[in-house]
Amino acid sequence: MMRSVLAVIAGVVAAGIIIALVEMAGHQIYPLPEGVNPSDPESVKAAMANIPTGALLFVLLAWALGSFGGGWLAARVAIQSRVLHGIIVGGIMLLGGIVNMAMIPHPLWFWVVGVLVFLPAAYLGARLGIPKTAA
Repeated sequence: MMRSVLAVIAGVVAAGIIIALVEMAGHQIYPLPEGVNPSDPESVKAAMANIPTGALLFVLLAWALGSFGGGWLAARVAIQSRVLHGIIVGGIMLLGGIVNMAMIPHPLWFWVVGVLVFLPAAYLGARLGIPKTAA
């Protein structure tokens, strides 16, 4: 039981780190518009109308890679039901993504893709994270 909890926690932490790193790279390519204060939610909400599509695609890439990496790590750490652990990580990340999209207005297409990206990426990561000896 403790190993399962550890697998999920490790997967969520890894996913969060990967997401943060990829989003930081995205901010280097697509910096926030002039005058936007990232610590002020109202400032960010107002700027969302002018955010380039490429910047939004970087966020989706971050979410996919984070879920993939978190699912992979959860499957590596878990002893049994490895894919399930990866899916749980993907589900937790999905909830975080939904909260993010609810707090900050996003276009409809982003909502659709955003909701659909987490679980398949986590599943694929978990499937690939199963050690060959365990498969």
